[in-house]
Amino acid sequence: MRHLLFIIAGSFITCFVTAQQVITVAKDGSGSYTTVQAALDAIPAGNDKPITVFVKNGVYKEVIIVDARKNFVTIKGEDKLQTILTYNNHAGTRLPNGDTLNTWTCASFFVYGNDFRAENITFENNAGFTAGQAVALRVEGNRASFINCRMIGNQDVLFLSGSGVKHYFRDCYIEGTTDFIFGAATAVFKNCHIHSRKNSHVTAASTN
Repeated sequence: MRHLLFIIAGSFITCFVTAQQVITVAKDGSGSYTTVQAALDAIPAGNDKPITVFVKNGVYKEVIIVDARKNFVTIKGEDKLQTILTYNNHAGTRLPNGDTLNTWTCASFFVYGNDFRAENITFENNAGFTAGQAVALRVEGNRASFINCRMIGNQDVLFLSGSGVKHYFRDCYIEGTTDFIFGAATAVFKNCHIHSRKNSHVTAASTN
């Protein structure tokens, strides 16, 4: 907590300014949490203030969800090549409860909250070339931005699923095989490297 003191017409007024909260994730236990999802779970529902989850280098194999009730969340990696969020779900995978994953539910990372931001991090689905639809990153919330990030996989890597919402990508690397950028959102890609691993369709937009 930082204090700012203002003097107005001879009166003293103290204004309290709260610095942006930072939660650190580290696989080696040197942070507050060892998984990204645990850090996100610690953010209170209804959050409306900027909060950063700083993720130290490492490969984090987990399905991660940014809840719709948690806005203004930033995920910031230590190094985009060495901070990797990954999982191997794909459409057709059967869960222990009997449910079968589909395009909407097979992502490694889900963003439902608004005003989400990611920096210096890799989002990956490593289900493999023959797995079919295997989403690395699904974004449903509005006004998400991704700066200096990587999205890696094969088919259906980047799913911008929110209808009518808007997203911004800058200095990102996006790699896949078929329809690997798709969905109903409107997105701007600035200074991004979009790499096709196969002679196939890059996008399958379904915008209104």
